[in-house]
Amino acid sequence: MVLPNLFKGIAVVIDNGVGQEDAIDRILGNIRAGGGHHITLGALPADDYDLEHFSRVSFFIMDWNLVNADGEPLEAGVRLPAALSEAKIQENIAFLKRLSKSRHAPVFIFTNEDPGQVLEELSKDAELQHSVEQSRILVKSKSEVIDKLYDVLEEWAAATPSVLTLKTWERTFVQAANDLFIDLHDRAPYWPVLLWQTFGADGVPPEAEMNRLLNRLVESRMAPTNLNLDSFIGKVEEQRKQNEAVYLTSMHKVLEGERFLREDRLTKDIYAPGDVFAFPVEPGKTTYWINVRAECDCLRGGDGLELYLLQAKIVEDAEKQISPDFGTFNEKDGEVIIFAMMDGRTFSVRFKDMKVKTLKQMVAGKYERVGRLLPPFMTRVQQRYAAYIQRPGMPRIPEALYKTA
Repeated sequence: MVLPNLFKGIAVVIDNGVGQEDAIDRILGNIRAGGGHHITLGALPADDYDLEHFSRVSFFIMDWNLVNADGEPLEAGVRLPAALSEAKIQENIAFLKRLSKSRHAPVFIFTNEDPGQVLEELSKDAELQHSVEQSRILVKSKSEVIDKLYDVLEEWAAATPSVLTLKTWERTFVQAANDLFIDLHDRAPYWPVLLWQTFGADGVPPEAEMNRLLNRLVESRMAPTNLNLDSFIGKVEEQRKQNEAVYLTSMHKVLEGERFLREDRLTKDIYAPGDVFAFPVEPGKTTYWINVRAECDCLRGGDGLELYLLQAKIVEDAEKQISPDFGTFNEKDGEVIIFAMMDGRTFSVRFKDMKVKTLKQMVAGKYERVGRLLPPFMTRVQQRYAAYIQRPGMPRIPEALYKTA
């Protein structure tokens, strides 16, 4: 049997056949033989159960049909009565949807039923259909997994780039975080309080500043991840040839995720450079403005906080303006172009005109924050704008020295 590599740690197993059914007992034996541990549940957690208790779990295993009418585990190939089966299916789907929002841990459904039928039931739900298509949920017959659990899991992860990347990065991140906290605790057990006092004295929200500090320090201690995705490139290129429109749409979505964070992911009432605001000027027409004020000023907040806003205009046919030699734009001195920033659209941040508005004025004017441009893209906007406002005026070259029209 293959020993766990990406799936070291604790597994949560939801199956009421533990101790009564040979298949699940042997699967649990596989976990123990691989050096892992398992938490077994005979039923789904209650709807109000805090799934944060599972935050450090390596993976989940669950049966699909947990009980029959008498509350006993089902035998292979046996189905529940239609009404009871539908109720159980909806319970399973509700749990999986809750779980997917709290943890990007893989879920393995090992069942005595036909896996194809389970996949069909999952695909009826719009949210879970995406998870099935993107391989976040693996469905297999228990008989396929017995005595080779980690073979199946490692093989699946090796074929699923998002899981492979997550598991590889997660190991490096956790190690770096542990090293950081051990190091700082050894220096001074009250180190967080000392820094908290400093943040408070600066007049900035200490929780936000602590988060930034920890992210920076953990990143500085992270070793390079032992990750290689070259094996997936051929498959991606094949998909591109089959349907280039879908490929380009996916690429735009990924690029947006790299450089832009939507409003629903941001903390309310905490503002920063890069915040993008939409302002409706007339029905069907919207202008966009991006804040370039320094982060230390924005953190102090309040209705009287003034934001420095530059207009961001949509660039039509942006792909045609990309330099084929360098894969970048030939920008004018008074702009920065952000490719595929939002909804696949490219924006030009214009330096010529700046608006200064308080948060109170923006609320009254119906400015709505739609997201935030992230570093290093926003850093480049600020740097180029700083150079623009300091640009020297240069004298013209005398016309006698060159031909004019």
